[in-house]
Amino acid sequence: MQPLKYAWFNGSIVPFEKASCSVLTHGLNYGTSVFEGIRAFSAGDDRKIVFRNRDHISRFRKSARMIGLNLPYDDESLYRGVEDVVRLGWIGGDVYIRPIAYVGFGGINLDFSRYKVEVAIAALSFNSYFEPGKKGLRVCVSSWRRVSGDTSLPLAKAGGNYLNSCLAKFEASRNGYDEAIFLDEHGSVSEGTGENIFLVYRDKLITPPLSSSILDGITRDTVLRIASNLGVTWHESSVSRGELYRADEVFFTGTAAGVTPIVEIDGRTVGNGEEGRYTRMIREEYDNLTRGRKVYQEDWLTWVKADGAQPVSGA
Repeated sequence: MQPLKYAWFNGSIVPFEKASCSVLTHGLNYGTSVFEGIRAFSAGDDRKIVFRNRDHISRFRKSARMIGLNLPYDDESLYRGVEDVVRLGWIGGDVYIRPIAYVGFGGINLDFSRYKVEVAIAALSFNSYFEPGKKGLRVCVSSWRRVSGDTSLPLAKAGGNYLNSCLAKFEASRNGYDEAIFLDEHGSVSEGTGENIFLVYRDKLITPPLSSSILDGITRDTVLRIASNLGVTWHESSVSRGELYRADEVFFTGTAAGVTPIVEIDGRTVGNGEEGRYTRMIREEYDNLTRGRKVYQEDWLTWVKADGAQPVSGA
């Protein structure tokens, strides 16, 4: 993954390496940050589609509000910041964009209410979150439980929550798996370390509800819209570990993961061990939407064109 040449940092376009912070930054020390993951999909040599930019920025602001951060920039500035980072640092292929807001340096007091909030947007070249060429993932149910609503804010895409994800991912990798699945505090299926999860059983699509300590995924919402458009019956429901094992198909969804089939869980083969019919159908439709070959909502697509313009500091 190669970082794009420019970043948006506290309202200005700067060279990527200039978008930096103090080692005493509160967000670095205590996890007081929120972030987003946004994809810009290649749609030809000189055009990309930033997919659901406005929805991502809306969630970004909601996450900030939930943990008590006041973003010092309006949504329009953030939309343009995302577009400018992609346009001015143009590279071929897909791009992963990372808006982040964090509490800056002000001291070591845990009460950060008087400290400055910093905001940055950077981006990386991006092809695949998981190993390229994999036909499906081998996953395990983690021994770690997903952070719950009485100990943290699982609906917020907050930096501090992701230590939980890192621990589960490390455990899975150490034991030879591609990814992990969290259970919630009640023992029901929650999500992956950075993905929502879907099951197919008897031709019905099932996904855990927000009350299962999941993140309210933008890709999850897109997949539910796809299912409705394709006439696939779906519902949100609490899912037991046993239901994972008996499912005909299981797949992850996420900005980085896209729609990724799961072919094995805890050593048990899912279905016939290959990508299932519904997973393939949804994955292909998702690809059509993100590449602009089909349009459900015009405001889901932000077209960015390479124009060779030079960035202006403070633009």
